[in-house]
Amino acid sequence: MKSISTFSNTISGLILIFIWIFTIINFQKLPEIIPTHFNFSGKPDGFGSKNSLWFLLAVATACFALMLYLSKNPSSPLLNIPTNLKENPKIGRLVVNILNFILMLMFADINYESIAIALGKSKESISAIGYLGGSLLIFIIGMMIYSVSISNSQTRKDSR
Repeated sequence: MKSISTFSNTISGLILIFIWIFTIINFQKLPEIIPTHFNFSGKPDGFGSKNSLWFLLAVATACFALMLYLSKNPSSPLLNIPTNLKENPKIGRLVVNILNFILMLMFADINYESIAIALGKSKESISAIGYLGGSLLIFIIGMMIYSVSISNSQTRKDSR
């Protein structure tokens, strides 16, 4: 399980590096106003300065650093996952690392879509964010089911 966590952290870090490099490469070519928000059909419905991309990168980097910290310290009060998941550090690390991976994919998609549309390479978002959000929801539901099953098995052991 440690290798899965390490792999997930590495991939998440590489995605973050990609976001920074992609933004730096394309920043000078961007118009002053870029799309910053998309409706459910993928069409831009909010616009802002191209400098807002730096804020997005700062938030992505801060989220990555926080998740990295939490993966090293799964018993931290900053981590709000079921107690029975926190009690098993390997599972706690895995949960945080998978969440970090999904989060970095979401930041990468938002960044890519904003830049691609601003540069005229696309007219609307392909709505990958919806798929990633759905993946996050499925992951959270799976984590809750796993947590309940651990609690039930623990209760059965205690009652014997």
